[in-house]
Amino acid sequence: MNSVREEDLRSIISRMPYGECEDKIFLITGANGFLASYMTDTLMFLNKCFPAFRCKVIALCRNRKKAEERFREWLSYENFILHVQSVEEPIMVDCNVDYVIHAAGNSAAVCAKTIPADILKANIIGTYNLLEFARNKKVKGFLFFSSGAVYGNVEQGRDELREADFFSLDFGAVENCYAEGKRAGEALCRAYFRQYGVPSKIVRIGHTYGPGIDLKDGHVYSDFVSKIIQGKNIIVRDGASVRPFCYVSDAVTAFFKILLEGESGEIYNMVNKNETLSVYELAVKLVKDAFPERKLKVECEKKNTAIERTIVNIDKLLALGWKPETDVVEGFRRTVKSFEEKRKKYLHS
Repeated sequence: MNSVREEDLRSIISRMPYGECEDKIFLITGANGFLASYMTDTLMFLNKCFPAFRCKVIALCRNRKKAEERFREWLSYENFILHVQSVEEPIMVDCNVDYVIHAAGNSAAVCAKTIPADILKANIIGTYNLLEFARNKKVKGFLFFSSGAVYGNVEQGRDELREADFFSLDFGAVENCYAEGKRAGEALCRAYFRQYGVPSKIVRIGHTYGPGIDLKDGHVYSDFVSKIIQGKNIIVRDGASVRPFCYVSDAVTAFFKILLEGESGEIYNMVNKNETLSVYELAVKLVKDAFPERKLKVECEKKNTAIERTIVNIDKLLALGWKPETDVVEGFRRTVKSFEEKRKKYLHS
């Protein structure tokens, strides 16, 4: 574990109600993923810091080799269990479970075009299997990772997005499989709460970045980090798209807040609205404020000054006591530092 990640984990723990996790068992699906792995690390770091804490983590994933590399620090801990299976099959975990975090599924933009069926299955069949599992185990909490993509094509002139808002989405377009899968997953969660009392909570996750992101996943922040590490200029098309960018430690703190203190059956938007920037604005801020010493430039193919900003309302999350702490300058500095620390360690190993 590098210094950046450890600092992140300490920050998360200082802001989450970790007392609720003591002596509890967590099942985390998609554990190899960026956000789920951070949640796994957080719980295991609690065990490391407090040996009597006794929080068990069942990390469910499909790729054993990748998981053993990713979680090598925790493999020797008796309260860490690596469980290899697909969520598309009935969940074969025999022990009792207190909390389920369903983060399995691919959000990479390119995958919506190449493996749309897999994306739908993880969010529909996988969610069904996990809700059935949660129902039978009588869990204390169930958290479903959804996305702001479920809002669809937000109408022009819209000032704010609340959880109850929805807009049109072309379900005939295969590339919309991710948004449709998340919509279906949300519907299943709320249905299981209404009919069976499964204490499900839904978090709609905005653009979240940090150490461990996939630099080839097609997200703009991943591309920017890759360019900075390579010492290359940042290239944007027109830079007009506006996004709220949230650093991973703030996001993971929100996830635990929602899971442990949120209201069952409810949906929570999760973005850092304080860091809402156009793609072009983000690129300029990174070059000028975050990494001025690298003397990089922003190359904009077609600058668009007609920028519309729609703010995502996070009042429900703020009411739980959540407050983001990391701005994009600090967040991207930490992200780049983490990748460069990892590369340096690899080169000297």
